[in-house]
Amino acid sequence: MHATTRGAEAPAPRTTTRRHYRVARSRKAIGRFADALLRDLDRCGTAAEPRQALATVLDELLANVVMHARDARGVVHVHIRRRRGWVEARLRYRARAFDPTAHVPAAAAASIAEARIGGAGLPLVHALTCGFDYARRRGEERVRVRVAG
Repeated sequence: MHATTRGAEAPAPRTTTRRHYRVARSRKAIGRFADALLRDLDRCGTAAEPRQALATVLDELLANVVMHARDARGVVHVHIRRRRGWVEARLRYRARAFDPTAHVPAAAAASIAEARIGGAGLPLVHALTCGFDYARRRGEERVRVRVAG
């Protein structure tokens, strides 16, 4: 417990914050993770816009693991690193290799009647991030995203 004196300035926010989460491969677990992530980023002083952008990006990437990853097993490890100017998330999980950064979206439909449901998630990830990288190491998928803020 810190003792405070009247008129003393609050300590400056830490310049680096790190968090590690283990997310089960279920939509319910993703929702609980999102709540915890938003709370933790708010507590460490992350502004609302990058906080929400990162939560949206991670929801999309985690949902893709749950719904589309082939031969997925175990939990998804999510490491968050916040520094002055950006917030980075690294996901690590076991599944068959798939590079989400290389995914080419289908051409936009000419009309609503021709539009299909789905396919907008990875372009959204590209749009909300200033860094989106993929690697496969030791049989694990590794995805890194970075948002400004």
